[in-house]
Amino acid sequence: MAREQIKVPFGYELPAQTHKGTVFVFETFEDWTETELHAFTSWAEERKFVRAIFYPQHEETLRRMDIPSKMPYYARVKHLESLLKQADTIIQLDLDTWEGKRKKYTPMDTSLSFLTDKSLGPYFLCLSDRYANLFVSYPSFKEWIKKVRLVIINQFHVPLDGRLNEYAERWEILDLGNGV
Repeated sequence: MAREQIKVPFGYELPAQTHKGTVFVFETFEDWTETELHAFTSWAEERKFVRAIFYPQHEETLRRMDIPSKMPYYARVKHLESLLKQADTIIQLDLDTWEGKRKKYTPMDTSLSFLTDKSLGPYFLCLSDRYANLFVSYPSFKEWIKKVRLVIINQFHVPLDGRLNEYAERWEILDLGNGV
């Protein structure tokens, strides 16, 4: 089979890729408003992400993580769907409801494996400060911090776990403004 030849001028270099991969947002989303979503999408546009995947977690997962949630899963998904429909952004915003189909506790590394298998890298994981402290305590954290870059939303203003300092170059703080 013959290979196709391409002619380019001497010194030609491929243009640099201007858009990055995917950012996963793990959160309850019950207290997100248009303001927080707009702040997040503005940040994601500024950072030139291609896609943002919002991943609300099931009540059973939240209960096992000791994270309170007033609204049931389906209500949080419906709320988030309405927010995403109103969003005006160039980034592809997707809602992943895989955990709702499972209807049971889903470990974070299982969710991350599922999402990274079907998305383009590089990968960024956006978590609240409370989630980040939990994520650091998991045994699989040391493996995942090499594969994903953390973006920590300064939502609850809790002090961050000291183990994050070992990976200071792999995470950053994001402040979305009013409350979130």
